[in-house]
Amino acid sequence: MVLKQLQAGGSWTDLAKKYSDDPGSKDTGGELGFAQRGKMVPAFDNAIFTQKIGEIDIVKTNFGYHIVQVEERQAAHTQALSEVEANILATLTRQAQAGAEDNYAQLLTSEAIKNGLEKTAAAHHLDVVTTDPVAHDGVIAALPDGAQILAKAFEAKQGDPPQSAPTGEGFAVFQVTGVVPAHSPAFADWKSHVLDDYRQEQLPLMLGQKTRELADQAKATNDLAKAAKALGATVKTSDLVGESGQVPDFGEVGQVAPQLFDMNVGAISGPIDAGRTGVVVKIDDKQEPSADEIAKNLDQTRDELLDQRRNEAFSVFVSSVFNDYKKRKLVVINAKPQGPQLPGRQPGM
Repeated sequence: MVLKQLQAGGSWTDLAKKYSDDPGSKDTGGELGFAQRGKMVPAFDNAIFTQKIGEIDIVKTNFGYHIVQVEERQAAHTQALSEVEANILATLTRQAQAGAEDNYAQLLTSEAIKNGLEKTAAAHHLDVVTTDPVAHDGVIAALPDGAQILAKAFEAKQGDPPQSAPTGEGFAVFQVTGVVPAHSPAFADWKSHVLDDYRQEQLPLMLGQKTRELADQAKATNDLAKAAKALGATVKTSDLVGESGQVPDFGEVGQVAPQLFDMNVGAISGPIDAGRTGVVVKIDDKQEPSADEIAKNLDQTRDELLDQRRNEAFSVFVSSVFNDYKKRKLVVINAKPQGPQLPGRQPGM
């Protein structure tokens, strides 16, 4: 929906403010500025350095889906101070903000050690929340990142003074108020988890079965839309997309289903596992790359192949050296098992 609005001339600023989940760019119309190759996650990095100037496309990364438009590219060069002054100022501002947050967390921690969490929270108009027991690898609800809190909590003892830890969006002051030894729960307590686990195990099997059924019926009738309607599946149509292109709810086509590019117009695919969903594809249109597009991507393809060959050669070299050192006893591998692990604890905070 957003992609079509942008392609129709919609305002990046308005649409970013309305739909973007990126707090760093939503208020600036999604503007990210210039980036160096290799500084972004691979899928995003590939898009911004290969996409045509002005073209708008969808890119999928581990952080979600991104609508990307490349407005300008500049050859790598040493930047003048005037070019980087804004970035330097922004970095210094973030550092100052982080320092202020850390100082405030230390102040609250000192007060909590002296007066207790309840009185300290009330004095600063903050809330005290008590969690249920949390495992070492558990999740603390409402916190973007509770890993450092849990790491410190499992090193603490019940009743130890309050501590602070970063949470991904600031800091939290916490105290371990109880410890539950690791134990096997009663079936009545764990029944709902068993049911959830069973459903999670069965879901891929059921999804695969339904997708195969859809593919078989679509091929038998040569009508994907009719088969989808009969089985309650959703029909979606994408724009023309290349091998590195992204399709919502599908991913990067060249990775998920590269065989689609070998199919003829009108052909219907077999079942495709796209992770959280099953897909059956009908090819409505197909365009071969022009001579200009092939020439444009030739250098990039050659460089990628050369990098691949270099990496393969280096891996062979490293493996050969390691085996040689091992044979000459210049490398010693400690194969002794580690000592027994201590039982875990579940702190309550």
